[in-house]
Amino acid sequence: MARIKALHGPIPLIPPVSPSALPSRPSSSVPAGLPLAIIGAGQAGLSLSALLQEAGVEHRVLEAETVGASWQRRWDSFQTNTANATMALHGHAYSGDDPEGFMGAPEVIRRLRDYADERVLPISEGCAVHRVAPECGSYAIDSSQGLIHARAVVVATGEYRRARMPRVPFAPALGLAVLHSGDYRSARQLPDGAVLVIGGGQSGAQIAQDLRDSGRNVYWSLAQRHSHTRRLRGKDSMTWWDMAGRIHQHVSEAAGVLAGEPDALRKARTAEFPLISGKGSGGLGSSISLLAMHRAGIRLLGRLQGFDGSIARFADVRPQLRTAIEATRAEYAYLDSLASAYYATRPEPRTDDARYIPEEVYLHWEPDASPRELDLRPAGIRSVVLATGFVAEWPWLDVPGALDAHGYPLGEFGVSPQPGLFFIGMHNLQRMSSSFLCNGGRDARDLLPAILQHLGRSDRVDSDAG
Repeated sequence: MARIKALHGPIPLIPPVSPSALPSRPSSSVPAGLPLAIIGAGQAGLSLSALLQEAGVEHRVLEAETVGASWQRRWDSFQTNTANATMALHGHAYSGDDPEGFMGAPEVIRRLRDYADERVLPISEGCAVHRVAPECGSYAIDSSQGLIHARAVVVATGEYRRARMPRVPFAPALGLAVLHSGDYRSARQLPDGAVLVIGGGQSGAQIAQDLRDSGRNVYWSLAQRHSHTRRLRGKDSMTWWDMAGRIHQHVSEAAGVLAGEPDALRKARTAEFPLISGKGSGGLGSSISLLAMHRAGIRLLGRLQGFDGSIARFADVRPQLRTAIEATRAEYAYLDSLASAYYATRPEPRTDDARYIPEEVYLHWEPDASPRELDLRPAGIRSVVLATGFVAEWPWLDVPGALDAHGYPLGEFGVSPQPGLFFIGMHNLQRMSSSFLCNGGRDARDLLPAILQHLGRSDRVDSDAG
């Protein structure tokens, strides 16, 4: 059983359990001077590396652990939220025998590593970056493999770096096991008894389901999210959204941005993805239905407002649920209209996809009042899982004028105002798919012209290729 540390007062920001390391592949020593260094070997960093390789740009990918290591930080039953058929890196599309299925983390890791090996990408694993600072028109990178000088640096580590704690007063009692979702693997880690899950995004919903499936009594404090319909009329919902041009739509083309609405670009970049799951008994994923979770015995609570000792306080859940129900029904109606237009000129297959529709779409549901205050002890709750997300953090990035007051990169769509500094692979940085496995190198191809220009290259790049 993984060790759980009771937390009280200041909350450690680093998960206490680290995944076992994947074996590193042999790599040559890192050159002391480079035209460009990519920091991070995730889907975005690998796609950009492949693109630079094709363009003949010497570079090196610096990876603190191993390719795919971040995917080890997923719970045991985790599956991706996008279907296998949509997985795409630059110049690579899924060609397996289960296009409508959903990969587990080990399969994702294997495919990322295979891609890096097949392309013979210049990756230095086990090369941790300690500091990046400007130096004489380039950048000095202090790494575990020595000092590296690069004319340009691309930050491709993603923003899910440090566990975020609740944004309200949070001082749990001694003896209460508290675990962040980044360190959750299965119910076996937790002491016997009921579990309170705090946080209503993808991780919160799926971990609440995983705990309930394991036989635990579960209380779930929601955020303001509605549910996607997983499948509809013969196709995965992501296929319908892709056909509508939404998944890969650039944030600059969002309706509010085009209409000139105030703060529209920030809203497009911070928009949260609705609830959906790749885990399903039929192998084709499932919709996360709030009503179905309620009917399964998961106690739905409002947003957390405070936690002191063994007493947790919550907002009224009913307004949140009513808003979520309305949004879920509206999205279903939109997808159904896309399907009707598509099948107006072609035969529609017979399916059993109706079972994927969230129950709140077709069943009347007037949510009951939920507790505004909960004493965990009489409720039998002995552990808390914090699915409260992560904070963007690059403590090693010592480049003045690169980040705003919230730690978000300044500049335009990954091109920093600091010459030669770039970002890629962050949530909604360029498009909804920016941090998804289905991005297919689109962000990398968009970023490449600015990189080449900085390096003094005038190559023309077809941004629609691949």
